[in-house]
Amino acid sequence: MKFLVAFVVAFMATTFAARAECYGEAEYQVCSDSYVDPNGDIHARSYDTEGNDYSLDTESRQLPGGGNDVTSSDSEGNSYSIKSWSDSAGSHTVDSEGNECTITPLGTMIGCGQ
Repeated sequence: MKFLVAFVVAFMATTFAARAECYGEAEYQVCSDSYVDPNGDIHARSYDTEGNDYSLDTESRQLPGGGNDVTSSDSEGNSYSIKSWSDSAGSHTVDSEGNECTITPLGTMIGCGQ
């Protein structure tokens, strides 16, 4: 098990390092990198030469019966998710803040910030 954890950490470190981009002048720089894991989830982070860092992870899962559930969470404890699917009544989205939107087959928008 320890070998597997070490391998995953090493893989992530080399993946991050391979795609890092840094910007800045003189001694201060801000770097960012990202990668997509084998599940298709996106992981991104940024950090600077003063020790500040921030990361964002986005996971996408298929809902039973069709559609998707996409969830993003960051290193500051914030999260947001949105579920989307289609059925005979139209295309629907519902997010973690309670916003709902349906577009009927005839193009009528129900909810959708109206």
